[in-house]
Amino acid sequence: MQINKEFAELIGIIIGDGFVHRHNNSYRIGIVGNPKTDMNYFYKIQELIWKVWQKEVRITERERGLRMTFGSKRAFEDWTINLKLPYGEGKCERITIPNIIANDWNLAKNTIRGIVDTDGSVFTANKPGSPNYPSIEITTSSPALALQLKEILEKQCFRVAKIWKYKSKLSSRTTYKIPLNGYDNLAKWLEEISFSNPNKLNRAISALKIKK
Repeated sequence: MQINKEFAELIGIIIGDGFVHRHNNSYRIGIVGNPKTDMNYFYKIQELIWKVWQKEVRITERERGLRMTFGSKRAFEDWTINLKLPYGEGKCERITIPNIIANDWNLAKNTIRGIVDTDGSVFTANKPGSPNYPSIEITTSSPALALQLKEILEKQCFRVAKIWKYKSKLSSRTTYKIPLNGYDNLAKWLEEISFSNPNKLNRAISALKIKK
């Protein structure tokens, strides 16, 4: 298994909005997204999957969502054996970035990009004295991943606000939100990590233009 920046980013994408399942000798890896905002990003994910696992994957739209799934024993073994990541039910609550990636910033920033491109948001809010104040917010169901992300980003001198818990009335799952607020954080993110998701990249650039 060769861990390069493309591999690391794809792992982040699957951590964020993907699933990994096995049934007997059938191995399924999938990624889901929003058809209104993520179609161009899904074309980029297609390219990543080909580069990393040499799999041609179709993009489909079903149940008002984008979806791409593929079968690959090699990908499944990379995920479960080489990286020792959880799969199946409960994956979301137990996932973390593997140490071999987390301990190397040149790899970790690509995995974090993949997580934020799928499970993150970029938005502005009006605060007293600061209209259109920008934030990046990462959402995860894994408390361990939330703490890990905060630690990795703080080591790189990002200012990470307090993690807060959230539970929607529409879901039984508790989520954890990691906020990075302010123009300096956003500018630093664009310079050092950036986005592969065009929708989120455009939002970030627009937020900085408002300040200028």
